[in-house]
Amino acid sequence: MADASDYEKAVPWLREQVRRYEKALAEIRATHAGRPALEVKAALLAAGERHGLQIANEVAQDAAERIADGTL
Repeated sequence: MADASDYEKAVPWLREQVRRYEKALAEIRATHAGRPALEVKAALLAAGERHGLQIANEVAQDAAERIADGTL
């Protein structure tokens, strides 16, 4: 079982992952808002790769649908 220090050590890495995801999301939202969800998802996955991320399929799908319909 992990102790609290393991979690504390992981926090900087987690913050960096969130920062990269937010950057990829902002890029795609700026360039793909209102486009079809499939196109947005492909662009988001590619942006994730450029930023060193592997975005889960379900996360990419949800974000793509929301970017496509203008709710994100």
